[in-house]
Amino acid sequence: MTNSLKAIQSVFDSPARKLNYKPPYQRNYVWPDSKATYLVESILLHGEIPPIVVYMVQDTWEVIDGRQRCETIDRFLKDEFRLHPHGLDKLWNLAGKKYSELDQPLKDRILDTQLRFIMISPKNEKDMDREKEEWIKREFFRRSNMGISPLNKEEVFKAQYLQDKINVYFKKCFAQDVSTYEQVTYIFDHRSRNLETMMQHIRQLLVLHNIPINRFVRDRDDIVNKYYDCFSYETIDKENGEDIPSLFDGFVKKLHFLTKMKALLNGENVHANGLVYECLYWALSVCEKENVSIERISNAVFQDRLVKHLGKNIHYYALDKNMYSQQVKERYASISSFFESQLNISFDEYLKSDNEFLINYNKKMDLYMKTRHAQTEEQPTKAVATSSSIGYLLNKMKRGKFELRPPYQRDEVVDIRKASALIESILLGVKINPISVYLRDDEVCELIDGQQRLLTIIGFIGEAYRDQHGEFKPSRKNRFALKLKSELLPEIDGKRFDQLSQFFQERIMEYDIDIIEIKQSENKTFKPEELFKRLNHKPFPIKENSFEYWNAYVDSDIIGAIKDIYERNSWLSLRKFDRRMQNQEMITCLCYLNYMIPPDMMEMKSIREVLKICKSRHHPVVKIGGNGKGHIKLVLENRAFKSGLLLSFNSFETDFVRKLKILISSSTGKTTELSMSRRLDVILQTGNTRAAMNFYMLWLILKGIPIEFIKEEQSAVRSRISKIFAKVRTSSTPEELEGYIIDTWALSVVEGV
Repeated sequence: MTNSLKAIQSVFDSPARKLNYKPPYQRNYVWPDSKATYLVESILLHGEIPPIVVYMVQDTWEVIDGRQRCETIDRFLKDEFRLHPHGLDKLWNLAGKKYSELDQPLKDRILDTQLRFIMISPKNEKDMDREKEEWIKREFFRRSNMGISPLNKEEVFKAQYLQDKINVYFKKCFAQDVSTYEQVTYIFDHRSRNLETMMQHIRQLLVLHNIPINRFVRDRDDIVNKYYDCFSYETIDKENGEDIPSLFDGFVKKLHFLTKMKALLNGENVHANGLVYECLYWALSVCEKENVSIERISNAVFQDRLVKHLGKNIHYYALDKNMYSQQVKERYASISSFFESQLNISFDEYLKSDNEFLINYNKKMDLYMKTRHAQTEEQPTKAVATSSSIGYLLNKMKRGKFELRPPYQRDEVVDIRKASALIESILLGVKINPISVYLRDDEVCELIDGQQRLLTIIGFIGEAYRDQHGEFKPSRKNRFALKLKSELLPEIDGKRFDQLSQFFQERIMEYDIDIIEIKQSENKTFKPEELFKRLNHKPFPIKENSFEYWNAYVDSDIIGAIKDIYERNSWLSLRKFDRRMQNQEMITCLCYLNYMIPPDMMEMKSIREVLKICKSRHHPVVKIGGNGKGHIKLVLENRAFKSGLLLSFNSFETDFVRKLKILISSSTGKTTELSMSRRLDVILQTGNTRAAMNFYMLWLILKGIPIEFIKEEQSAVRSRISKIFAKVRTSSTPEELEGYIIDTWALSVVEGV
C-alpha cells in the first residue's frame, strides 16, 4: 500500500491507464450537479480533496473509495454538466459554465491539480484467487466509508460564518445579555434553541425582505446565504452601509414589537407559534424599506386589528408541513394582505419575482463578486505533503504546538465500534486518510481536518489534549476497550491500550500519519474554517443499514441474486428514478421476510417478531421487527445462512412475485410493464408515492392466500386487497388492521372473497 500524487490530466487523459470507478460493489453515481459543482470549486480554490483509494492490477486502477469524486471530475472534463449556482460558495461568476467555457488559467488549474491516491496492490497476483481479492476490495471499501460522519447544518453554519462580523457581533451581544437571546428563542419557538441554528434563522430574517417569497421557496438557504454574504459585505465595507450596532438595535426593536404582539395574542387566547412572528418580522422589514413610519404600526388601533386578523387566519401558520412551498407562500400572502389593507402599500414585488428582479439580482451579485474579488482575489491554496508519527504528534500537543480544537471544530462523533475499526486499521498497517493542518505564523499547527481520527487515537492511548480553552482534558472515549467486528486480529478484541503487547503499543506510537500542511506565510488570504467545511462536506454518505452498504460488503453471490430479481421485475419498485438503490433495498427486505417467515409460520404472534404493525400518529404503520434493518445486515453477512437465503430468493419469485404478477396482469388485453405498474398503484392506494411499508403489507397479505385461489378469483382478490389498503388510513389500531388481514386469509379458503 502506497501513497501517490497524480495530476488530474495524467489520470483522466491517459491511454496507458484505465480508471474503473464503477466496479460492482460501488453504489450508483448519486451527486446532483450542485454537489458536483461544489467539488469543482474546491479543486479550483484549494486543489485539495479527500484521497482516492484504488486497487491496482496491471494497468487498471479500480476505485474502492472515491467513485463520486472521480466520476464528477470525468463528467466535468467531458462537458457533461454546467457549474450550478447552488454549488458555488465563492466563484459565483462561473455559474452556468462548462469546462470548455472556462478561461485557460482555470482549465490549467484543474488539469494540474494533484490528486492524492492510496494505492493497494497484491504482492503476488498469481496467488490471489477471486474470492480473496473481492474480500480485500470490499473490506477496504467498508473501512473507507463507515467512518464518515458528515457535518450537520449547525456545524456547517458555525464554520461558514465564524469570521463574519455581523454574526460575531450578534453572538457577543447575546452572550452579554442572555435575556435578549431568551427573548429570541421565546418568540421563534418553532426553531431549535441551538445557537448556530438560530443564527442562521436571524441571517434569514435580516435579508428575506429583499428576496421575493416565490423565489425564496424555490432556492431556500442557497439564495438567503448569497444575499446575506452580499449584505454583510456592504454593511461592513461600504461607506454608505449600515453599521453593525445599529443593525442589532433595529433587530431588537422589531423583537420588542413581536414580544408585545405575543402578549396581546396570548391575552385573546390565540395560540401563535414562531411562524407568525417570522412573517411579522418580514412585514416590519418591508414597511421599513417602504419608509412607513413606526407610529402607524405601533398605535393601539393597528395592533388590535392585527390581533383580530391573526386570530381569524391562524390556520395559515400551522406547524404541520410548514416548509411546503404552498404553505409558505400562503402565510406570507396572508400577513401581506393585512398590512396592505391598513397601510396602503403594495407587497406584490416582495411576494412574486419577475424578470426585472432577476436582472437586478444578477447585476447585484455580479457587482458584489467583482468588487470583493478586486480587494481579495481568490488564490489557489499552496500545500505541502509531509508525515509525522503518532508519538511525535502527541508530544507536540503537550508542548502547545498542535491545536486540536480550533473554534470551528466540532465535538467527538465517532462511536466505539468505528473507533475500534480505526485502531485496527493502524495495527494492520492500513493507510488512513491524511490530516490537514494550518501552520500559523506562531509555529502552532492548527488542525483543519482529522480531529475525529486523532481524538480516537488519543482516547485509546489514554492521553489528554488541550481543548479550545487551553485546558488539558481526556477524550470522551478515554481508555476505551476495542470492540472489533472483523476477525483479522482476534487476540486484541476487548483489550485496552495498556493491555496490548509492547509490539502493538509501539506499532501505534510509531505509525506514520500523512499530513497536508498549509502555511500561513504562503497563504495570506486562506481561511482554515473554509477548507474544514469543504473536506467534511459529505453529500449523501452511505448508511450502514442500506443496500448501498450491503452491495459493498455482503457476499457477491447474494447481492448478485438480489440484483437479478430486480432486473427481472423492475416494475416491482419504489422509485422510477432511483440513484440510492432503494429499489434493490426494498427487494432485499421482502426477501428477508420470505426467509424469516416460512409457510408454516403463518400466525400473527410469530409474524410480529419479524414484521410489526405499529400505531402511528394517524394510522397504523408496518415495520421490520426486532432490530429492523440491523438484523437484515446480520443475516446477510452470516455465511451460515447463505445457502438458505439463496433458496429463499427462488421461492420469493415463485411465490410472492408470481402471485403479484397474476394479480396485476390483464385478463383480456396485452400486459405491459407500464400497465402492471399502474394496476399495482391502484391496489396499493398510494397515488404517485410508493412506500416500503405498503410492499411489506402486500407481501404479508399474499403470503396467506393460495396461488390457485388468486388465479380463480383475480378480480375479487384485487378488490379485497385494495380495500385493506384503503382501511389503513381509517384504522385506529394495529389490531384492527391485523383483523382485516386475517379475515382475508380465512375468506380465501371458502368460495368467494
